[in-house]
Amino acid sequence: MFRVMIIDDEPLVRLAMGAIIPWGDLDCEVVAEAADGYEAWQRISVHQDVDLMIVDMSMPVMDALTLLSKLQETNLTNPPLSIVLSAYSDFDFVRKAFLLGAVDYIMKADLDPEHIIPVIKKAISQIEEKSITTANLMKSNSESDLKQKEAWLRGLLCDKDYMYSHNLTQDDSFQKWMTQFVNFQHVIISVLPDIPSTAANLPGHAGMDHQDHLVKIIKQGMEIVKHPYELLQVQEDEYALLLCFESSTSFLNLRGHVMELLDSLRNTVKNFLNVSLSVGVAESCTDWKNWHLRYSQAKGLASLRFSEGPGRVYYPETVSVNEKVLPTPFDYTVMMYLMEKGDGKWQQQLYTGLSQLSEIPNVTLESSLPIYEELIWNIGALLHAKGMNWTHVIETRRRPYEIVEQFTFRDDLHEWIEKLVFRLADLLHPDKIREENPQRLVERVKRYVEKHYCTAITLGQVSEWAQVTESHLSKQFVKETGEHFIEYVTKLRINEATRLIETEMKMYEIAVKVGYENPEHFSRVFKKYRGMSPQKYRDNYSRKKE
Repeated sequence: MFRVMIIDDEPLVRLAMGAIIPWGDLDCEVVAEAADGYEAWQRISVHQDVDLMIVDMSMPVMDALTLLSKLQETNLTNPPLSIVLSAYSDFDFVRKAFLLGAVDYIMKADLDPEHIIPVIKKAISQIEEKSITTANLMKSNSESDLKQKEAWLRGLLCDKDYMYSHNLTQDDSFQKWMTQFVNFQHVIISVLPDIPSTAANLPGHAGMDHQDHLVKIIKQGMEIVKHPYELLQVQEDEYALLLCFESSTSFLNLRGHVMELLDSLRNTVKNFLNVSLSVGVAESCTDWKNWHLRYSQAKGLASLRFSEGPGRVYYPETVSVNEKVLPTPFDYTVMMYLMEKGDGKWQQQLYTGLSQLSEIPNVTLESSLPIYEELIWNIGALLHAKGMNWTHVIETRRRPYEIVEQFTFRDDLHEWIEKLVFRLADLLHPDKIREENPQRLVERVKRYVEKHYCTAITLGQVSEWAQVTESHLSKQFVKETGEHFIEYVTKLRINEATRLIETEMKMYEIAVKVGYENPEHFSRVFKKYRGMSPQKYRDNYSRKKE
């Protein structure tokens, strides 16, 4: 039987958890209780006889996060899995608990068998799978074996000549590894975490902790996959997934399984790391010799996030990479001439060019680079003609061409280019006063708000980012959009909440995700804009689907 420990400073909660759950039917036994994390730690660290602990988030002496941290830091032979008990206000703590190894959570408002038993069953399944996986690894997978398989997979995905240059057809160990993929359809997926890039944080902005947490969350999400699969970190902030499906699986069924898996992964990563994922899914294949072509296709699709924005999944049958030669929207000669002479009309040249580029759909940074590099070259030429160099206009020692190549999203790149060009103009004519076009100012602010409306965003914070006064921004925003700043933010939040309500996310999770820490406040605002409560909206939506 699986051994369970209940940890809560409220005796009634411990009593209820022990009494209302049919532990014997779940093949479990409550072997211990504790009133705080320290008491639990003393028992677990000495005896190591607990398979699953149910632990309250808020306790005296030692809370759940401290206990989970100690368990993670200590190399126990048999560390227990943990489920946390939380109140509605504890969601940020729950997020941290997941990063510290918790496998699930139960709301204290839902302490009844209907809600608790499925969570317990899921944890037990993970314990069973963990035991099987550990046993298999001990038998067959040494560390060197894993590194070799990772090298094979990276080579097959990223190097079209890898198979021949390494003579894999004659390698018995390689052939043995490949047998697990025989008689399956293979689907290769490129996963790119959407971490906005700026000149100030390139490269290496993600950090090892972020990478470790992301890999851990993806691996946990992959537990629903029943067929062979491989997860590979190709490089920093770039991951590849290889999924296998029965050869007889129809296209629609295969696509449905992939969509279900990716929706689950993306929601989990967004909830617990606050990072969206851009994903490219290649056409399926049955021959591993085609893996390189399929990975190139998947990565190209995921890279469309440059023009289409973060957090989307791209399938080859619904979208294709625009590989046409892009037109040059800038008259560089005229723009540089006007800038050199101090004629403010150069601003219209810049805005028109960037606006035209922004309207081109389905392009990657790679296909757009020639245009941006030509603009950079013209700026460099003007600097040289004036006896200056790049250190006068950029804040880093990195070469401007390298900076351009590292941007994740087109809007961020355009914002950096605007600042760069305006800095050059100020350098050439420091006494000239310039005012930003009001329409352009509001468009910049709207783009910023669309990226940050899920946070505690304020007009003061945005005006500081835009480098204008709060009153000026407020007046221009109303003038250009016909609505106040707070109304615009609220509409964005409610629109996103409406979309999420049509999923299976819990209401308080939706509230937090769209920027409302207080679920009751979220409910009031939603009702004001939609004419009904969030729950009633969900009920109506469910009835329409039936």
